[in-house]
Amino acid sequence: MDFDKILATIGEFGKQQRIQFILVSTICSAWTAVHILCLAMTGVTPGFFCGDRGRTHERDLEHVCGKPCDKYVFDPEVTSIVTEWTLVCGNSYKVGIAQSVYMVGVLIGSYIFSSMSDNYGRRKSFYLGTLLITVFSLASAFSTSFIMFLILRCLTGMCNGGVGLVGFILATETIGPTWRALAGTVVQAQFALGILVFGAVSYLIRDWRLLIGLTSAPGIVFSLGYWMTPESPRWLLTQGRVQEAEDILHYIANKNGVRITRGMLQLDTMETTAKPSGTGKKYGFLDLFRNRELRKRMFILIYTWFTCSMVYYGLTMNSSSLGGNRYVNFMLSGVVELPAYFVCIICLDRAGRKQTTFWSMMVGGIACLAMLMVPKEIAHVESIKTSMALLGKMGIAAAFNVMYIYSAELLPTVIRNTGMGVCAMAARVGGIVAPAVIPMGEMLAFFIFGGTGFTAGVCDYLLPESLGKPLPETIDDLSVSPIDDKDKNLTTTVDEERVHKIERDIDMLSNHNNEEFAEDDEKTRML
Repeated sequence: MDFDKILATIGEFGKQQRIQFILVSTICSAWTAVHILCLAMTGVTPGFFCGDRGRTHERDLEHVCGKPCDKYVFDPEVTSIVTEWTLVCGNSYKVGIAQSVYMVGVLIGSYIFSSMSDNYGRRKSFYLGTLLITVFSLASAFSTSFIMFLILRCLTGMCNGGVGLVGFILATETIGPTWRALAGTVVQAQFALGILVFGAVSYLIRDWRLLIGLTSAPGIVFSLGYWMTPESPRWLLTQGRVQEAEDILHYIANKNGVRITRGMLQLDTMETTAKPSGTGKKYGFLDLFRNRELRKRMFILIYTWFTCSMVYYGLTMNSSSLGGNRYVNFMLSGVVELPAYFVCIICLDRAGRKQTTFWSMMVGGIACLAMLMVPKEIAHVESIKTSMALLGKMGIAAAFNVMYIYSAELLPTVIRNTGMGVCAMAARVGGIVAPAVIPMGEMLAFFIFGGTGFTAGVCDYLLPESLGKPLPETIDDLSVSPIDDKDKNLTTTVDEERVHKIERDIDMLSNHNNEEFAEDDEKTRML
């Protein structure tokens, strides 16, 4: 039986799937958001002045940093890595380096852990990463030097990048098609909620070491979820471990309150993966580009993920120019994403993945380009530009959300995590590029953001719709479109010939049976 049909039988989103989904998605989205955005609060620069010249009213950076100083004095309102290692004036660039190093770690970890999960299992990879995040992050709270902090942040980023991707796959692979889009959107919404919670906690805890320690400690409890989360039966099936996959599906059915026999859970085995346990074929990076249809999908997905990340982080970093309380602004940056996710929930199962992605990218790209056309002479110009930026971020946030779901549905199970890892690597590169785009000036930066968003939307329209369709299990399951009309005609002709032959065979069999039935009736009447 087809895997999605079995899910429809045992429950597409039953009690067991909901428990697993809440646990895994909280770890891979809400909790990882705290670590990704950690430096937004632990890397703040409070007011400071030069202690050599005594307490003066010189607070302007140009005056404070314009003269040599042996000791800087910081306002006691908050502590951070800036106050810990005096990362101001000539050393202020090191805060940006810390974030870049973290993103490099995320980029590396996205591929390592995704490949690991395809080869050794979703559950093992996910909870190993969760445990390592806890260890490295807690250790960074006790850093004695900036170099030590950088190394531990890089290691935390590597594990964080892997947990985010593997967790999304583990949370959604056992959910049926009817609920998959909603579940994927909820995962992304939890990231925004993580921003809100972290902003509130940061407001209450102003010491950077204590803040990192308290936000990392829940990982100890999360790691215990290993014994509550079964392995993905989809992954087991791709490894030829059919019996184990059926056992887990039977376990899920029992937990969901569905009485079903094991005979009703006979999974369809795939020729490429129906091998004894441990001998399933291993797929790697190059396999993503061998098949023509898969290659086309990957190029479009890579460009879209890169664009979403670059525009998203670019607009987010540019929002720092808004005045007001830093904690309020930080939380608002999460609030603005929630309407985008609400729109996704409404549109994904109605308009489809393809249309939702296309129009989200269009809104994000056009909003950025529209900023270039706002005259400087009109009243409230800054408010109008801010509104355009928020609208652009909502569009990109919606597209980013859909891409997690859409990409997972477009890639075959046997190589899904590897493909998602490559897409995530492209996104991390976009996140690294974004800070370099902003200093180019508002006009050029928003032209790049808007132009890439618009073109990515056009490319996404070339992808097939995945709504309501079963997930491809092997690379051969991908439907390759005909190259030209000649191939279409050839395919149609072959299909028609086969149909006609089958119809003739059925007619011959029917006539033969009718003759036999008539002969039997005649004998019956004679008796």
